[in-house]
Amino acid sequence: MTEVEQAQRFTDVKSAISSSYGGENLSLCLTCGECVSRCFLTDGYPELNPRKIIRKVILGRDAEAAESEFIWACTLCGRCTTDCPKELQMDVIVRKLRAEACRRGLGPSRIIEGIEKALEAGNNVGMESEEFVDTAQWLAEELEEEFEDDGDGLEVPFDRQNAEILYIPNPREYTSNPGMFQTYLKFFHYAQADWTLSSKVFDITNWAYYVGDQDAAVQLVRNMVDETRRLGAKILLSTECGHGFKILRKDAERWLGEPLGFEVLGVVELAHRYLAEGRLPVKPNSIEGPITYHDPCNVGRKMGIFEEPRDLIKAVCPDLIEMWPNRRYSLCCGGGGSVGQNTEMGQKRLEHARRKHDQIMNTGAKIIATCCQNCLSQLTDLRDRYNMPVEVKSVIELLVESMDSPSNE
Repeated sequence: MTEVEQAQRFTDVKSAISSSYGGENLSLCLTCGECVSRCFLTDGYPELNPRKIIRKVILGRDAEAAESEFIWACTLCGRCTTDCPKELQMDVIVRKLRAEACRRGLGPSRIIEGIEKALEAGNNVGMESEEFVDTAQWLAEELEEEFEDDGDGLEVPFDRQNAEILYIPNPREYTSNPGMFQTYLKFFHYAQADWTLSSKVFDITNWAYYVGDQDAAVQLVRNMVDETRRLGAKILLSTECGHGFKILRKDAERWLGEPLGFEVLGVVELAHRYLAEGRLPVKPNSIEGPITYHDPCNVGRKMGIFEEPRDLIKAVCPDLIEMWPNRRYSLCCGGGGSVGQNTEMGQKRLEHARRKHDQIMNTGAKIIATCCQNCLSQLTDLRDRYNMPVEVKSVIELLVESMDSPSNE
């Protein structure tokens, strides 16, 4: 590439950021350092930080940033720019730099392959429709004995027209963590929900978003939106998946340039609604604490869903201990933004998460609960890596355990 071509490429990257929602004020950065004080990666990457990233882009030196490991270690958590005086969004900047890195052939191979599978098969593991249907039914059959008094046991409805809810899972639920899929089956059963699964679209994630591939990211959203409309569902229900939920809730209409025509809910929000309506037979005080709650970056900081999961936890355990800081300023677990899926990061994601480890341990909690699959995976790995004496549970898992309690019978 000639010097002229390089200069043009750099200009294109800067322009791409400046013309993006959340990056409009790029050139107005005050270099105040607010972002640096919030970033949990500064100790691991002393040569680079959010402020330096912005300055490099402004000065046309974004090639250095695009070739840095820092942009792949970044979890897109947004804590750094929560109070940015110019309202810049670091996740926008980093995703544009990741797109540039991918153009240079520097993208993580596993994530690139996952995107290709999602576009071809409808999910990032490349599972065919027939296998998914068989897997879901088999997981339900495993629970038959537990629910043998309920007629035909747990129903796994597929492609039902005009169901209230279309539930789109995370592939972890039918591959590496099938117990979570069974947990959701129980939840729907206890709540007597009117729901269905799609045999065509069964992956709430959007790995293309991670690498700044906007065309592919929009296509994945379009697939879910079109399927929800085809089935006539009133609610597109996201599993506990931070980024996938956030994209559908906050970005989809802007990306597609049209109203969705249905409601987008996270399963924790639905559970909170059902609890208020008296539809969940939870048993107060049935879960032994103390419990602490981790605010996922997308669910919490980016969407403002703070109290619903806490209310659900308090419904089954009165002993909730808050980490500090929490809510809008919660520390990232260290596994989001593709870091957990990026095998090239190795164990660094756990080394970078020592501050989260300390934050959890300072509470003295027996259980750490959260409502994001990435966070659940990262926190479990963090626990195992440092022998932390805590259980890691999803909020829905705690609710179902309460409803499963023998004391409810």
